[in-house]
Amino acid sequence: MKISSCRMLIFLFALSSFNLKSEAVEEIIVLEKKITNLDGWSQNLSISSLSFDDLVKLQAQHPKQIFRRVPGVWISRGSGQEHLTSMRSPVLTGPGACGSFLLMEDGVPVRPSGFCNVNGLFETSYELSQGIEAITGPASARYGANAMHGVINVLTKDLKSENTFSTNLGPNDYQNIKLSVGDLEEWKLNALITTNDGFRENSGYDQQKINFKSKLVIKGWDGSFNLNFTNLNQETAGYINGLDSYKNPFLNKKNGNPEAYRDANSLRTSLKLVKKNENGVSSLVPYFRKNEMEFLQHYLPGTPVEKNNHTSLGAIFQKIINLGEMTWVNGFQIEMAKMDLKETQQNALTDSSAFNNATRPKGKHYDYQGNSKVFALFSGIEGVNLGNNLIGFGDIRAESIHYSYDNKMLDGNTRDDGSICGFGGCYYNRPADRTDVHQEISLRLGLETDNDGINYFAQSSLGFRPPQINEAYRLQKKQSVSDLDSEKLSMFEIGSKFSFYRVNGSISFYKGKKKNSIFRDSENFIIDNGKTNHEGMELTSRVEFLNDNSLSATLTYGDHKYKFSSDTSTREKIRNGNTIDTAPKLMGNLMWAFSVNDLISTEIEIEYIDSYFTDAANLHEYEGHTLFHLRTSWNYSSKLKGYLRIENLTDENYAERADFNAFGGDRYFPGLPREAYIGLEYSL
Repeated sequence: MKISSCRMLIFLFALSSFNLKSEAVEEIIVLEKKITNLDGWSQNLSISSLSFDDLVKLQAQHPKQIFRRVPGVWISRGSGQEHLTSMRSPVLTGPGACGSFLLMEDGVPVRPSGFCNVNGLFETSYELSQGIEAITGPASARYGANAMHGVINVLTKDLKSENTFSTNLGPNDYQNIKLSVGDLEEWKLNALITTNDGFRENSGYDQQKINFKSKLVIKGWDGSFNLNFTNLNQETAGYINGLDSYKNPFLNKKNGNPEAYRDANSLRTSLKLVKKNENGVSSLVPYFRKNEMEFLQHYLPGTPVEKNNHTSLGAIFQKIINLGEMTWVNGFQIEMAKMDLKETQQNALTDSSAFNNATRPKGKHYDYQGNSKVFALFSGIEGVNLGNNLIGFGDIRAESIHYSYDNKMLDGNTRDDGSICGFGGCYYNRPADRTDVHQEISLRLGLETDNDGINYFAQSSLGFRPPQINEAYRLQKKQSVSDLDSEKLSMFEIGSKFSFYRVNGSISFYKGKKKNSIFRDSENFIIDNGKTNHEGMELTSRVEFLNDNSLSATLTYGDHKYKFSSDTSTREKIRNGNTIDTAPKLMGNLMWAFSVNDLISTEIEIEYIDSYFTDAANLHEYEGHTLFHLRTSWNYSSKLKGYLRIENLTDENYAERADFNAFGGDRYFPGLPREAYIGLEYSL
């Protein structure tokens, strides 16, 4: 099947080079949007988007504040800019769980396959963006590896966006300065500087971001150059321990790890080249990426320091053809990446258990280089008239991912000098040099129909993520080899998109099965024989009233189950049928927007998180929470605007994230107390 599918893709790509005539020249601008925007391919994908106006009103200081308004998505806030992600899934943890979600900026992946970052959104310029899009559910047939549970795409500002200067002030010495300048035709510079001391002890951060975009023409190709730079220096606060400890306002501010830190920076450049003709659009997007990160692993005995970096380059080519009512795309992606990782424990461990003291030695634990190569072919078509008011669409993608691993230390679970640890060997195990290849075929097929302005659709899709480098080669205890297959998620979805009178929205129902789910077993081996089921519903609606009043709501229902049994390394028992931990069944958001007068507008928002289990055995639970938020903006003049934002209006004691650990018991990331922020924006 893989061979025949690859041949079909090659044939389709070759065929697309012929000059297929069409009279729909006016559609070319629409086709060009598909290069960088997810909603360019919105046909029956479960896609949500936030506009520039939405983002300006939010004045978000953390991704959580943005995505709580997106159905099917939950960004769980950690310390500072840290976070975990859920998209039609529980909050996924583990060394490679972040690979289940694809993060992009202007249609280009933020990181390469195999090198995900659990806090990946702080490497994007979401605070400076023109808009943000999210697809929930598998989108690998279009976007490839890691687009298994969903895709997030951050859209940078276009050249014609308004020149502005803005600032925000808040508690804990929070200061934010944003600048957007350009000539509206040739170039645009967006910059951000943020400082925040944090509401918990020793939990502040400094952050800087720059986005630069310029227009150019290269031999008949219209081009734009894009540069993104981010830098984060953060003091880190971990969990607080004890049942319901998050309800104690004194404990909420404590930080048991004042020495913890995270320093991270990223650089990405891309060149978007576009050529238009009467038939469609061709595009070539070469890109370069570089990341560096250093952080103290305060959650591990011995608190080792990890340093990692990666450098990658690649290119995406697309040829989009307008065939009247149909649109056909063919293309390919190539990518090469190099990653280095070191983990070093500075001091000997003496204050833990005898086992930990003996098996977690002072010195280097890991020192390796991982390389990856990716080649993919893809083809898709939409708008296929099947008769009886039925329209078909589909995508197919063939992808080959090659890993090579080079261990720069002694193989095995010894100290860095080759000496043997007690209790049968050191905790950290380093496999011998090896190579691995993952070849995958992703598909999406669907139907849609319209009836009285209401769109109905059904689609079936397959997504995948390869094992991440840290899962495949960063082994522990006695595991010397980890032969892992890619995780795969198949999902069927039906839904409707509607718009009539003053009401618009969408609803979808999905059911999915994941196989080869990667987890740690009772021997602390990383294995891939887990299975999980995922089903749920996502609803979004907006009702507009007179005088700029509106009521918007999102509702997410999800039921996520283990379909296997295992005793895990955290001393908890997973049993077939258990609900996956950190997976609220209900999440909701309700927002009332209204105008006081022509100058003042206000939004009242209600955020709801249902109760959820905090352990895989389903023996411990977090009760959930309901939060209220208020935002007001007013126009002082045609050039000056003011903003007031109050988070957690009722000063609720809640947990941003809760879990249960067999060694530490109930643990919580405490939620922020009531906080008020003011801001000003001046149009230059």
